[in-house]
Amino acid sequence: MAIPSYNTDHPATLFAPGRLRGLAVQLDPSSITPLGGTSGRIYRATLSGPNSFPHLRGGQFATVAVKVTEDDRTRRPRDPKREARILADLDHPNIISLLNAYLDDEGSPSSLSDARLSLFTPFYPLTLRSLLDSPTFTPDNDGDTNFRQVSCSIAYQLAAAVRYLHDPRQGIAHRDINPNNVVLSRGGRVVLIDFGISISTTGQREEPRGKMHFEVGTGAYRAPELVFASRDYDPFAIDLWALGCTLSELFRPFTTPKTKTAADDSDDSEEDSFERAYRQYATPEPESKPARQTLFDASLSDFVLAASIFRVVGTPTEAADLPNFSRFTFAAFPPTSLESHLPYLDRSHDSPLAELLPRLVKVSARERMSAAQVVDSLAQARVPLLLPDDLDEADRAHYTSSEVAGWEEGSLTKAFESMLPA
Repeated sequence: MAIPSYNTDHPATLFAPGRLRGLAVQLDPSSITPLGGTSGRIYRATLSGPNSFPHLRGGQFATVAVKVTEDDRTRRPRDPKREARILADLDHPNIISLLNAYLDDEGSPSSLSDARLSLFTPFYPLTLRSLLDSPTFTPDNDGDTNFRQVSCSIAYQLAAAVRYLHDPRQGIAHRDINPNNVVLSRGGRVVLIDFGISISTTGQREEPRGKMHFEVGTGAYRAPELVFASRDYDPFAIDLWALGCTLSELFRPFTTPKTKTAADDSDDSEEDSFERAYRQYATPEPESKPARQTLFDASLSDFVLAASIFRVVGTPTEAADLPNFSRFTFAAFPPTSLESHLPYLDRSHDSPLAELLPRLVKVSARERMSAAQVVDSLAQARVPLLLPDDLDEADRAHYTSSEVAGWEEGSLTKAFESMLPA
């Protein structure tokens, strides 16, 4: 049997050398298994040799993730080749590391007939979404101190990743920051993943101003300018909005979706008798689990999302950044305090996030504070930051000496223990 090209050095199928610089990934082909809920696009595999071990950056021991995508130009703005090139040039402890990327590898775990790209990265077993939906991740469950420290550490690390991307030396806008695209290590490391719709603002731009894709971002994390179909927006600003929405969710309450039962029939005049009879004898729906509420409601449409945003931050009277705003009529909602929507946000201490989050969730893109300002404010805050336990010296070098000095000696792993889902 031929050796898969990802297990050989510098094969012809190597598309983008990552941290391995084209050396073999060295994984056991028989261990490749699809991850549930990824539509067969992402796989997990076990390493069979030492090449990749130094580059796992807190990921699960001896394990890698394989993302397989078609090279399909009809799926714009998603571009797997661009994603591979961008990741190959990035190096930060809070951004997913590319080991190598291969194009149309016959040994890849896919039977797709079109040309395909396989990206090999470290594997992280948890997402920020899984932490948010864990009922144990609340200040009531584990004490206020642990919750505050973990929340601030998550905020600091994610903001540090965005600061690095937005630095002119990189000039990268992610365009899809949300809790499902943030993964966690057991040591407390926060890692931003999925750069499929990211763009570079350096050199010749693939999306010139006036022709930018507004069909980016995810649901409740989409900035107002995207909701109103702007094709001339600041891509860094939409990252800042999504960062603010994602971090705000750390302090949102839980809700349990109501499952409809036969007892509700008498109150449902629009449901016909067949539907009621079918539901009465059909297999019951699984019991709904509590879920963390998003800051804004994107469950129905962009119009509902816009109204949900305005209910919190107020309906703008002038909307230069929202090109189609004048075509719609919204109720004149007054601005509210963002803190009033974040019941888990600590108000008894000088919480830095109480000041920072409202400065990110601004309707006007020009008024949003930068990721660098978020990092600086968190580093100087009174709340001590816990250092991830799986950072090595090379990783620590990505932060300034003053930032590292502000971190408290302690175990983020220990603080995570009672908060992370099993």
